[in-house]
Order: sequence, then C-alpha cells, then structure tokens
Amino acid sequence: MIADFIIERIRAYVSGGMSAGTAARFARGELSAIYMGRHYSRNTSGAMRVTPPPEAIGIEAAMRKADVTLAGILKESGVRQAPDNAPKATPWAAKKNGLEGLKNYARGNTL
Repeated sequence: MIADFIIERIRAYVSGGMSAGTAARFARGELSAIYMGRHYSRNTSGAMRVTPPPEAIGIEAAMRKADVTLAGILKESGVRQAPDNAPKATPWAAKKNGLEGLKNYARGNTL
C-alpha cells in the first residue's frame, strides 16, 4: 500500500510538470508528514482531519518501504541523483522519461 501511495503521488507530481527526482523527494516528504501526523486532508463531509497512513506500521518501517519503492522508480525512469547545480534536462524530456519509468515500474514491480 505504501508503494501504491508513492506511485500515485509521483504520477500526479510528474503529470503536473515536476521532474521525477523532485517528485520522489516530494512524495517521500508527504509520506513522512503523514506518518508523523502532520498531514491534513478532508473527510467525506469536507472537514479537515489528519491523513491516515496507508499501512499500520511504524514510521521507520514505512520510510524503508518508501525508499525501496523510490529507488526502483528512479532506476526505472533513468533518474540519477544529480547535484543541485547540475544542468537540468529539458522539461519535456524529463516528463517523458519520468512517466515512462512510472508506467514500467507500475506494470512490473510492486512491494
């Protein structure tokens, strides 16, 4: 379920134009906030509530699962962790590689 959450969040971020590497960092941060009880969403009535975690496990185990999932996604999408001052790929190339990598990962790899 953590893998599903990560894939869904990265897919949403990448489809919005974010690079796969940045999307991975955002998804990990969002998952961390959920497990620390610092992430809010709306329930069916529209009231704000603390977002429930995707799995009933501790934060350390959840983040280990997230890291394994993210490593697989980034490997499949061809993203390497580059220094912040490295030249950026063109947005369309990063988006295509990121989406293709997510599709391949979602088809063949789950936790």
